[in-house]
Amino acid sequence: MDKLIEIENLTITDKTNGRVIASGISFELRKGEIMGFVGESGSGKTLSMKTVVNLLPENLEYSCDKFTVLGKDYKTISKGEKKKLIGAKIGLVPQNTVFYLHPMFKIKSQIADGYMLYNKKNKAEGLERAREKLKTVGFDNPDRILEMYPWQLSGGMRQRVNIAIAMMNDPEIIIADEPTTALDSTLQAQVMDLFKDINEKLGVSIVVISHDLGVIKKYCHRIAVMYAGQILEEAETSALFEKPMHPYTRALISVIPSLNIKKDERLMEIPGFVPEKYRERKECIFKRRCPEACDVCEGAVKETRLDGHYFKCSKYCGGGN
Repeated sequence: MDKLIEIENLTITDKTNGRVIASGISFELRKGEIMGFVGESGSGKTLSMKTVVNLLPENLEYSCDKFTVLGKDYKTISKGEKKKLIGAKIGLVPQNTVFYLHPMFKIKSQIADGYMLYNKKNKAEGLERAREKLKTVGFDNPDRILEMYPWQLSGGMRQRVNIAIAMMNDPEIIIADEPTTALDSTLQAQVMDLFKDINEKLGVSIVVISHDLGVIKKYCHRIAVMYAGQILEEAETSALFEKPMHPYTRALISVIPSLNIKKDERLMEIPGFVPEKYRERKECIFKRRCPEACDVCEGAVKETRLDGHYFKCSKYCGGGN
């Protein structure tokens, strides 16, 4: 099975008011790859992945033409089957390390529950498994970590504990939601290097959600660029950076911080805001902020796929410059 996730035309809607939050999302996760989802806050990256782990907020619902995860059809399997599949085969590394781990319980009281539940193991077996995974993520003295409370750990240590929890059941997929948020550059590199090792040594496919295109560039094999609940461009990382086809992608690349910036030079920025309403519209969702918008951008936006490079832009339809 080369494709671990296949989703076609995913739409996420607020049930309370009918507002579309994400629309027309199609992508696949291949076996053995690290795939990045990048975009500004509010672009729908996290919500799209929450459909995979069945964690959409209660006020939201989704529809799609196809939704297959690890060979199982999400549109037909029961809630119980879906829960078992997610618990046993998909690991989640959450964005908020402070609130994901309960501050009043020691790590040993939180790390092994899922493993014990899905593998019918006792507490002693669960803790032994936890020691093994804590070593895998770089802790030399796992017994000390097990006896600590989350508030006694640094942000980087908490994130490594979360990664260990995600690995307890030897998942085939790990979804990491903004895994380097609030970490300094050194800790960011350590966390992402750990994901790279897990991918290369254990063959786990990983989805990394981030607003930091610089981090995504270094570690991901493929990148999907999201904006206002839509994927505007998707390609192999090298192709995306060598020849970005969508103006939004080029804008994101231009705002990546550089050490070459001159003392009095202004940092690049993308003016305007990500729209919250009318995300289902057929016209280009980025048109109102796009510095390259012109007459050909009127009407329904055109989509192009060339040698695996997908983009949603009428101006460059067909791959022209």
